Amino acid sequence: MSNGLSTKKLLTAFAIFAAVIVGTFVLLVALMFSSLEPTTIDESDADYLSLQRFFRHPPTELVQSHLLDGSWSGDVEKAFAVRVVGMDTELLWQQQGVVRGDRLTPELEDAVDFIGNLLDSGYVPWFPTMEEIRRDSHYVYPINIVTQGGYPDSVQMIVMRPFDDMAFFAYLKF
Repeated sequence: MSNGLSTKKLLTAFAIFAAVIVGTFVLLVALMFSSLEPTTIDESDADYLSLQRFFRHPPTELVQSHLLDGSWSGDVEKAFAVRVVGMDTELLWQQQGVVRGDRLTPELEDAVDFIGNLLDSGYVPWFPTMEEIRRDSHYVYPINIVTQGGYPDSVQMIVMRPFDDMAFFAYLKF
């Protein structure tokens, strides 16, 4: 009789333990996915400040931004647009690594295609399209391209549009 009673207690304790574990897991998953709403950046953001250094500290204005960060897998979607007063095409050409949109290398073509995933999300309608980036009116500066198996896994780049003094930063990591 006592053996049956302790088996019952053991099964009850196991059921309670399993319910707590499953409940905790469900709660954590719900919290992870509920916090994946896009936010914005401000002018103290490290990438925004590095963009100012890239343009040698001209006055800039943060116009638009999008940030989706902190997923459990480490994915990052970050983009912002700034107005750079007096952006000069000649100064762009003097920057080491700046490439005109219609002269992209195969590696940069792949990076632009990868950034297309961010553009297709619908969160950044203000970012230039892939077709616009590939025009002679746009310039690309790759900050960091990480590849795995020959394909981009993470891309950080600046896209510049001198005719209206706009620069766009994109960071995408999957």
